[in-house]
Amino acid sequence: MKQQVNLYQQRLHPVRQTFSLSRLALSWALLVLFILLLGLGLQQQQRQLTKQLQQQQQQLDQQLQEITLFQQALAQRQPPADLVKQLQLIERSVQQKQHLLGYLTEQQQQASQFYSPVLQHLQQIDRPEIWLTGFDLRQHHSSFRGVALRPDTVPLWLDDMRQLSYFRGQRFSQVQMQQVAEKAAVAFELVANQDPET
Repeated sequence: MKQQVNLYQQRLHPVRQTFSLSRLALSWALLVLFILLLGLGLQQQQRQLTKQLQQQQQQLDQQLQEITLFQQALAQRQPPADLVKQLQLIERSVQQKQHLLGYLTEQQQQASQFYSPVLQHLQQIDRPEIWLTGFDLRQHHSSFRGVALRPDTVPLWLDDMRQLSYFRGQRFSQVQMQQVAEKAAVAFELVANQDPET
């Protein structure tokens, strides 16, 4: 005859939560910190481009003034050969500076017009179950790396991303997902390339 009954069965044990509130808050804080650091890095790059642009503009203005002075001197009298040669050298230097100035201006515009809207769009489709650990954005190629608390949220996030204007015409050609050891989360990597049909 049994004298003891074990009411504390294995199925009645409390279930341990893999991701506690403190871990989830820490994950969010790390994601926000990552986005802030990325934004600061882009701002710093834009500041450097602006500074370079201003320096080149100042040099260009000085050389244009020198050209004006030389042209005035040439208009008053027949120029010596060394003065003509010096003028040609300065004009060639000004052309090179103008090309460089155009390039720097284009880079600055691309940095401000390209990255800022894409980051704003990514913020709009942000999901609490997904955080990015890195990404690479180019004209016809994009890749993302991150961790998802639930694997089923990655396809939903991809559907949200396809609605963004930047990713129209790109097709996700590579999706890799890997279970994080001893956790319910998965690490993922997505690669998108320009669709040849578009």
